[in-house]
Amino acid sequence: MRRVQIVGATGYGGLGILELLLAHPEFEVTSLVARDAAGQRIDEVYPHLTGRCALTVQTADDAQVGSGADVVVFATPDRVSQGYAKALADAGVPFIDYSGDFRFGSTADYALYAARHPSIKDGTHEADALLGRAAYGVSELFADRIAQAAIVGNPGCFAIGIILGLAPLFADGLVADGAVSIASLSGSSGAGKKPAPLQHLSHLNDNVVPYRVLTHQHVIEAELTLGRLGAAGGATLDFVPHVIGATRGILSTMHARLTRPSSREALLERYREYFAGQPFVRVLDVPPMLKGQAGSNYCDISLVTSEDGRRVVVMSSIDNLMKGQSGSAMQNLNIMFGLDQAAGLDRTPLYP
Repeated sequence: MRRVQIVGATGYGGLGILELLLAHPEFEVTSLVARDAAGQRIDEVYPHLTGRCALTVQTADDAQVGSGADVVVFATPDRVSQGYAKALADAGVPFIDYSGDFRFGSTADYALYAARHPSIKDGTHEADALLGRAAYGVSELFADRIAQAAIVGNPGCFAIGIILGLAPLFADGLVADGAVSIASLSGSSGAGKKPAPLQHLSHLNDNVVPYRVLTHQHVIEAELTLGRLGAAGGATLDFVPHVIGATRGILSTMHARLTRPSSREALLERYREYFAGQPFVRVLDVPPMLKGQAGSNYCDISLVTSEDGRRVVVMSSIDNLMKGQSGSAMQNLNIMFGLDQAAGLDRTPLYP
């Protein structure tokens, strides 16, 4: 059994990977680390874990992080894993990071992201020498690199749905000028566990709130990734995220002009060919819905073309806490350790 330590274990992201690991046949969670609830059992923090896990949450410190673990999962905010990365690398302990700390292969790319992030005040990277050793954790695109990496930067929740939804078009050079307009609807859990006025029930219930219009930090990783695929010549994404009165899910609607006319049937066939053998991408004949992936690691994708075949609308939908976070992390852990990508992730979506 591979021993896993979860840092940031009491947030939604840490809880999500813990739930998955508790049912995994090849991994064992041996320690939980967090700033909040240190000294409490995790089933006291989350009573639904009663009878499933009774580990005590430990305080984060330099000696504790990585101790007795074969791999560490950082379910933490930006700039946390940077402080532990060199020590873990020197000790030969691989890790996955949920934040943007290791999504980028260069300091220049990281600086673009940091400049957009509302909580990052310093665009320098504390472990910049390790950036070139990290893999970007879009399992469907970069499995070969993930399998060889000791550091994986998990993709952002908006970014993964956008990248998977548009990858075949960019890889084939089908997006005119590399330009796409995107509107994404997200459940409130994407903002995390910490209370804030935006997530207050009386404000968010029956409401849709656009935010960070054209300035969201996840656009950076999506543009860099899509713009470097296959025949793509760059990507420009006009992105408007919205938080809605729901708990889970991200539904993205993406509009683009095509470089050559194409039918809906031809594009759907191309998508099915592109994602053949990928266990968690489903190309649908009908538009996906927000609840269609709840509790699962699926990304559902469909598209519609205009009558003249020169414009396309692509729709993708994920559970933001699964494919957008812990599910992707679990998939990447499987790849890193040479396991079946679907191990511990074979869940049917929950409905209604």
